[in-house]
Amino acid sequence: MSETSTKLKQGSKIRLCYIDPVSSTEFLPVLCEEFKCMKDSACEIDVISLRQGLPWDNLEYHSYEALVAADLIKAVYWAEQEAYDAAIIGCFYDPFLHAAREVCQSMVLTAPCQSSLLCASQISNKCSIIIGRDKWRHCISDNIQRYGYNHFVASLKSSNNRVSDYLTDQPGSLENFISLAQQTIEQDCAESIILGCSANLGMYRELQKHIAVPVIDPALAALSQAKLAANNKQLFGWHTSNKHSLEAPWVDPKAMNYFADAEQSVGGILAV
Repeated sequence: MSETSTKLKQGSKIRLCYIDPVSSTEFLPVLCEEFKCMKDSACEIDVISLRQGLPWDNLEYHSYEALVAADLIKAVYWAEQEAYDAAIIGCFYDPFLHAAREVCQSMVLTAPCQSSLLCASQISNKCSIIIGRDKWRHCISDNIQRYGYNHFVASLKSSNNRVSDYLTDQPGSLENFISLAQQTIEQDCAESIILGCSANLGMYRELQKHIAVPVIDPALAALSQAKLAANNKQLFGWHTSNKHSLEAPWVDPKAMNYFADAEQSVGGILAV
């Protein structure tokens, strides 16, 4: 092993920041509890929400996405300035992932949909995604196409639930998911299942007990990919590119004025 590799392996502790892109702080303790499995002596994890006054608990609507756009990108910039190694945008729509990567000069940025597809593709040849409502289908389908996974996704199955239903753990939700998963395994030949909402946190464990294929939790997939990417950054220097389509706005002398108040976009912060 080279001297350079040894020095990189002895780098500082990895710091991860999970950004829940809504203003509610009520879900943060749930995230912290679930993310404990990813924490170790070499990894710190913080979870944050956005400032008060933005959509409370969901981005189901494109108009809600638009309302959080500036604050979400500013929160990513804030995480970059706070020296996090990697950050996660915690919504399965992967809102503004590509725009936010522009302000990541050394930090790596992941999101649930892209991360889940990558994880599922490493353990299966076909997957299906259980989404909440048909309202979500258009946005998620667009992301699947953009990421190049059209050939890989067998189907999108709707559970007819809103994000608020997942957050309150509606009775019968597990039985509904079992039925949908079995349908897509038998009818669409799915070899893995992706839960198509970050609010499904933890459901994968129970669902995997009842069906014969792996179930991907999108929040954990995004956090896992962020941790791997942060390790790769420390070991190999692989950080977000700043060239061509990812050119940062800092070439514009006025750019820093737009981000000067970035800290104000951050609401609650909890350490895992």
